[in-house]
Amino acid sequence: MEASPEASQLEVTRRFLLRFADLMSNGSNSANLLLAADLLESYAKRALSAEQGLRDAESRCVELEAKIIALADPDRIRLPKAILQLAKSQFESLCSEFEKAGNVVGQTMCQASASTLARYVDSPATPGIPQTLNPNYGARA
Repeated sequence: MEASPEASQLEVTRRFLLRFADLMSNGSNSANLLLAADLLESYAKRALSAEQGLRDAESRCVELEAKIIALADPDRIRLPKAILQLAKSQFESLCSEFEKAGNVVGQTMCQASASTLARYVDSPATPGIPQTLNPNYGARA
C-alpha cells in the first residue's frame, strides 16, 4: 500500500525537523524543533485515527440504512390477511361464547377487536399508504 502524498510530505518534514534539531545539538531551539516533530507525528496519527473512525461510522451508517429499508418493506411488517382473518374469527367465536355466558365486558372487548381486524382484512390496502391514511379504510364492500 503506497503512502499518500500528504503522508510522504509529512514524513519528509518530520525528518527535516529531526535532522535540523540534531545540527543545533543543544538549546531551546533544538528542543522546540524536536517538540514540533513529535507534535507533527502525534497529530498525523490522530488524523489517521479520525479518518478510520469516520470510515467505520460511514460503514455502520450504510448498514443501518440497509436495515431500515428492509424494515420498511410492507411484506415484512404486515401480517398476511389470512392470519388477520383467523384472529378475527377467533375473536368472533369468543364473542359468541361470552354472550352465551352473559359476560358483557368480554363480549364487548372481543367485538371491538374483531371489528378492528375486520377493517384491515376487508379493506384493500393501497401499497405505500398506511391503512389509516387509505381513503378506502374501513369502507365495506
